[in-house]
Amino acid sequence: MHTYEPTHREPEEELTTCLSFYRDLVGKLRFWDLMEFVNYLSARDGIAWALGQLGQENVDSAVLTEIEELDAELRSHTSYLVHELGLYRHVRRDEPEEYWWWYLDGEKPDSPMDAREVIENPVQPANALSATTVAEDPAPYEPRLCDKSGDQQER
Repeated sequence: MHTYEPTHREPEEELTTCLSFYRDLVGKLRFWDLMEFVNYLSARDGIAWALGQLGQENVDSAVLTEIEELDAELRSHTSYLVHELGLYRHVRRDEPEEYWWWYLDGEKPDSPMDAREVIENPVQPANALSATTVAEDPAPYEPRLCDKSGDQQER
């Protein structure tokens, strides 16, 4: 199950930061490619986390109104996000269902991967990649010798 990990210790700071990212995401909705959009969309998770920590009654009503307006704008682009951008095509979704922004296509969360499935197939199939998946072809590791000062030496 998805657990949001805040960047900031204080929910107020998390809300401010995530709202800034979310505002940027929605404001430039058709500018982002799929990977960038998925990465930025997680800012909405941060907003939900911060509101849960603070309690909506303790958040400035202007901020809550802005979040509602941004949410409405995001929802108004559902067809583009689902069909043209292919938002959910390569994303494994384990966020709670109340995080509606991950389920604009009407689907439900993906079931947890069975331990046997992970052991038998340690590499996730392309249709189950997350936004944080490591590159498939990492650069080869080349060990280098260092002298006592930490400077690299030629081999």
